[in-house]
Amino acid sequence: MVIPFGAYLAFLERPMPGTGMSAHAWMRAEYRRLAALPDGQRAGEARRLRERLRDWIMTTDPGADFRTELAQAMQARFGADGAVFVRSDTNVEDLPGFSGAGLNLTVPNVVGLDAVVAAIQRVWASPFEERAFAWRQLRMDAPEHVYVSVLLQRAVAVDKSGVMVTMDLDGGGPGAFTVAVNEGAGGAVAGQAAEELLIGAATGDVRLLAEASAANRRVIAPGGGLVEQVASGRPVLATAEIEQLRRLGLELPLRFPQHDESGDIAPADVEFGFVAGRLALFQIRPFLQSKAARRHHFLLEMDAPLFLHGWQPIDLREVK
Repeated sequence: MVIPFGAYLAFLERPMPGTGMSAHAWMRAEYRRLAALPDGQRAGEARRLRERLRDWIMTTDPGADFRTELAQAMQARFGADGAVFVRSDTNVEDLPGFSGAGLNLTVPNVVGLDAVVAAIQRVWASPFEERAFAWRQLRMDAPEHVYVSVLLQRAVAVDKSGVMVTMDLDGGGPGAFTVAVNEGAGGAVAGQAAEELLIGAATGDVRLLAEASAANRRVIAPGGGLVEQVASGRPVLATAEIEQLRRLGLELPLRFPQHDESGDIAPADVEFGFVAGRLALFQIRPFLQSKAARRHHFLLEMDAPLFLHGWQPIDLREVK
């Protein structure tokens, strides 16, 4: 279920205290003021703008009409006991050479209307976190026109979860799929040491790139949120699960083709989970890479030693 951009904009039309303007009008005026400041003053003033907007968004009641409409829609879509992940999207995502993946907030396994409303407001405020704000300002001439939509997804008590990119991220070719996965929910994110695999697209051959070494796994809690449990320490994906991912990777260009800024077919970036061996899909988006970065002289100089020395065999039995 989606709460569209327009709901966010309507929220921003509420008054910003002490300004005599709506929050959106005040934001536009503040961005114009910031643009006129000397470079040395701009960073501090931008931080104060971000903090005031973030606090206002998270503490301002969106109103009875919003709550009533949300409650009715959730009841119709998820039922009385529907637990959801509250996820973000903005109009400044997946632009030419830029992916907004991971910039904004996801609030996991939210239970109850009041908690969902609070989570929505946290997601609305997340573009004003320092990292997200800084990344987007490099791409926007009119930063007041960042609009946030919210996706509510039914919470799924997965046994394991992760991400797959339908290319060989190590070698750069299209002939294999790169997978990172952990036990529990939200696998391969938030700094987890994930199991990493390279799956041959045509053959199904599997190369282990890294073992999952995270000590704990996150699981869905009945009352909301996630709890940590001790990880099993065993390999994460079973053979049949790997084969499901391989088949999905082969089907994606036909069923859900992804495109880059030139309109060419792009690799897919897939979020997935498994419940009792059955594949569940949470998101499919294009995997975008910056072509300018791949041609950047300074970055190429940094990579040069890797290409020069990166393929030399090393005898691990030698003692240095």
